[in-house]
Amino acid sequence: MAVGQKLEEARNRKGISIREAEESTKIRGDYLSAFESSSFDINLPEVYLRGFVRLYARFLDLDQDAILADLAIEMGNNSGKSPRKSLGSIKSMEGSENVDLVNPTSPTSSVSRKNLNSALSKPIIFTFLSLFLVILVIIGLIYGLSGNEDANDKVNTKSETIQEVSQSQLSPSENNKISEPLIYNLKLKSVGTIEMLIIDDGKNSLQEFKNIEQGWEKKIDILGSFRCYCSDLENLTFSINGKEKKADGEGAGHFSWKPDL
Repeated sequence: MAVGQKLEEARNRKGISIREAEESTKIRGDYLSAFESSSFDINLPEVYLRGFVRLYARFLDLDQDAILADLAIEMGNNSGKSPRKSLGSIKSMEGSENVDLVNPTSPTSSVSRKNLNSALSKPIIFTFLSLFLVILVIIGLIYGLSGNEDANDKVNTKSETIQEVSQSQLSPSENNKISEPLIYNLKLKSVGTIEMLIIDDGKNSLQEFKNIEQGWEKKIDILGSFRCYCSDLENLTFSINGKEKKADGEGAGHFSWKPDL
């Protein structure tokens, strides 16, 4: 039985609608409808998708690990790749015989190797001639560019002067903004139990934590900002570079932070 069919039948057994399930799980109704129709190709990172399906399965009193295992099978079957094609045999450029790659000692293989070697000898000659021409062109460019060294020195000196003037015209506050680091130290802490926490650290990577107990702490380096999904926002606190903060909201939901510019 497909994952979507299992989810839909479990919801019908509980006698609740998609809207009621959305209000209880804090998962969008269109996502829940897509899950029940086994349409998992939606605009969600895979870790978010698995997290939402796990929460929905727990809400419907289903075996979460079994549902996720079935989900992995379905997603794997839907991402099939075309089989690699055989390269076949190598045909000589001057003869009609094929080179036997399996048995190179066969009589036909020796004849084919002779034809192949004679065919390859011609491109080698042209390669050497092309290389010689390239070397001549490089030597000519070197002599041509040597006469422009003085002009290049003047241009470089002028560019350095412009750069120095531009930097001197920046106010102290603007210089501080340029040198301000983009890496922040994020420290997460739970003041109660949290079933699931997914962190996007701003570096195109997601970190997932499950069944977090009270007093749990975790340090993460973030790039510029971060966002997260938490099943129990009221039990999550965090600090940025030592400054204590608290996630807004209660229950399951999303939360994000970025520096004040």
